[in-house]
Amino acid sequence: MAEENFKRMDAEEFADLDPETVTLLDLRDENEFRLNGIEGSLNIPLDLVGTKLSSVPKDKPVVVYCKVGVWSEAIAEVLADRGYDAATLEGGYNTYLALLYGI
Repeated sequence: MAEENFKRMDAEEFADLDPETVTLLDLRDENEFRLNGIEGSLNIPLDLVGTKLSSVPKDKPVVVYCKVGVWSEAIAEVLADRGYDAATLEGGYNTYLALLYGI
């Protein structure tokens, strides 16, 4: 297995991020994002990634997340291959919610 060129972070690390210093990339659909998106994050639903990924800024690290962490891992790898400093939230937004609400 090839070495990964992106980072992985857990929900605690994710919760401590400063949205001013990273780009948070939310891959969930527009309705999920509208209902409970993280302020300051960039929403590119998975079905639009092919045409919109180039709009992600390269000036700071990008942390990608989706609902359960599967797609965000793939997209973090694509971004890293394109020269981004990329990371994925392990377990996705659901693990972040579980941390926030003690579930």
